[in-house]
Formats: sequence, C-alpha cells, structure tokens
Amino acid sequence: MNKPINTDSNIQPSKSQKKRDMDGLKELGDRLTELSPDHLAKVDNDQVREAVEAARKITKGNARKRQIQYIAKLLSRIDVDPIRNIIEALDASSAAYIQKFHQLESWRERLVDGDSEALSEVLDTFPHADRQQLRHLVRKACDERETGQQTTHFRRLFQFLKALSEE
Repeated sequence: MNKPINTDSNIQPSKSQKKRDMDGLKELGDRLTELSPDHLAKVDNDQVREAVEAARKITKGNARKRQIQYIAKLLSRIDVDPIRNIIEALDASSAAYIQKFHQLESWRERLVDGDSEALSEVLDTFPHADRQQLRHLVRKACDERETGQQTTHFRRLFQFLKALSEE
C-alpha cells in the first residue's frame, strides 16, 4: 500500500520539527526567567509574565521543568519575535547588543572630546535624559582625562548612557 503524495501547499511540520520548535521555545522561556523584573515588564503578554514570575520561585528540578514547558506552550500561541528582540538586546553575545555598546562608547568618547554634536545626538535620542547630570558627568570626565586621574567619571558617564538606553 502506497501512501498518496501530499501536494497541498499547507503541509504540516513533522513531529521532529515540532519537537525542535518546542525545544527552542523552552530555551526562550528559560532565558525569560533570567531577565530582571524591569526587562520582564517589557513583555506584553500578562500570562507569560505571570508564568515566568512563578517559574522564578520554583527551585525543584521537575516542577521547574514543567513550569518552563508551560511557558513554552504559552509562547507557542503568540508571536515571540518581540520577546526574542528584548532578549537579544540584553544578550552580550548578540550583534544588536554589541552594536548598541559600540554606539554608547562612541558617544562617550565624542562627549569627552568636546563634540557638541554628540551631546545633541544623545539628547535627541533620549529626550527624557537629565541634561544637567549628563553635562556634569561630561565635565568631570574631561577633567579626569586632562589631569590623568582615575577614570571614575568616565565609567560613570558610560553607565549613565547605558541606563538611558535601557529605559
């Protein structure tokens, strides 16, 4: 008995493919449990957020595994691209994170070098930024560079820019 060849354009994925997809969603769910509460708040789906918060409280192996499976099941019902974008933006190994990091470093260097355009770019990109604190950090970092002291304010300036980018 030969099986008829399926010529439909809507062929269902194989069982193996479904398992691979679910494993990917489990991994995504596990990574969601590692996010800070502030970053988790960016996830639009209330059910997913509540399930992730519940998974954080579970420490036993099998119970945690079941909760991660539940999170994966919830994720399978929604579009996970926005969630992947949130995680990728925070993952230090991702290209998006590296690009953001380099942009922040560039702004910091230009600000300390006295580039007024860099200040305008930062304030245009982050209109909610505390202008006075930004100018204070830039001034202190410039003073540090001129005197050859420690780079405390240079690092604080970067942390300030990083905090702005994460808001």
